Amino acid sequence: MSEGPRRLLFAITVYNGRDVVPDCLRSAAAMAPETVDVDVLVLDDASPAPGFSGEIEALCAELKVGYYRTPRNLGIPRNVNLGLLRALEGGYDYVVIANSDILMPNLLCDHLVEIADSDERISSVTAWSNNVSIYSLPNGAPDRFLADQERVNWVSSSIYGQFGDAAVDVPVGISFCILIPVPLLRHVGLMDPVFGRGYCEETDWSLRAQSLGYRVCLGPSAFVYHRGQGSTSEAGVLPAGHTTVPENERIIDLRYPLFRSQVDAFIRSEILEVLVADARRKLLVDAAREWGYDVELGWSPEPSPEWGEITVALEPDHKGRPVPVARFIGFAQRIPVIDDDITTSIIEYFSRKPASVRTVGPEKPLHDLAEAFASLGSGVVHEIGYPARV
Repeated sequence: MSEGPRRLLFAITVYNGRDVVPDCLRSAAAMAPETVDVDVLVLDDASPAPGFSGEIEALCAELKVGYYRTPRNLGIPRNVNLGLLRALEGGYDYVVIANSDILMPNLLCDHLVEIADSDERISSVTAWSNNVSIYSLPNGAPDRFLADQERVNWVSSSIYGQFGDAAVDVPVGISFCILIPVPLLRHVGLMDPVFGRGYCEETDWSLRAQSLGYRVCLGPSAFVYHRGQGSTSEAGVLPAGHTTVPENERIIDLRYPLFRSQVDAFIRSEILEVLVADARRKLLVDAAREWGYDVELGWSPEPSPEWGEITVALEPDHKGRPVPVARFIGFAQRIPVIDDDITTSIIEYFSRKPASVRTVGPEKPLHDLAEAFASLGSGVVHEIGYPARV
């Protein structure tokens, strides 16, 4: 590593995308790393949309981030390699390759570097997101609930409190937002241009790194919002009806015949289920600690996306029994019910009483639950949850 503060190149690959790129670049420029020096570089792969490249170049100048437009379209692997080579030749310690349809938290680079530094054998750290292939942290409507800088910052901060520098070994990295320690590029090499316009190049790179004894990791504490396929859909990389490129998948199968079974084994390991459950609980409990939470007993409308609203509603399980489900900005988790005591189970989950309890139905079991909350000092409102008009 270099002397003094460590340096990181944050390379954003761009191809068209008027509806996503400006927000991504503003998010990148707003990053406020505390432990590394970060330079942002936009790599415009000869975007053909009229006037688009000029607009992005002007925005980069306004935001004081680097900009380069290739003389001709190179495709994703070669455009990524421009970023990797720039990091090598510029003496950077780390490089992040990122898509142009993401919003990143202010401390993303600090968190990614902290994870990479936890073990010198780590070759890459993929950020966590609502949309990162099989590693996703599910959200009910991410474009509605998470496409906001303040929310991304909050979610990332909360999840960091749960996972810290934990590095989770995964079958492959995903280059929608991936950190690579630059010295490793001299061992592993660049992305293979055989993958043409893109898809599977990071799979090949990850498997090469693993074959050399390095770890490929997911960083659950480094959360970003990802809209998904913002550039590849513009470029027409994906055939109609596909989420990947079949020809490139066949290259992977030829080179790494055990890869599919390794992915299947990882999925069956339940590691992802544990990560998701831990993250959801941390988000919900942190939100309730900051803003409180409300309980709605009975039928209720779709949860509001308003910031700071945490609700618990009853839903039937597969046997028709009521189960409390907590929700916050698109994240939802069933609350385990202990000894059939829904009231106590909800309170113990959040370690606090609800701010309010509302019944929206005439059923006696709902009113019994409401009375149980009232006996513990919670304010209760009884309503009839039928439409006011046809």
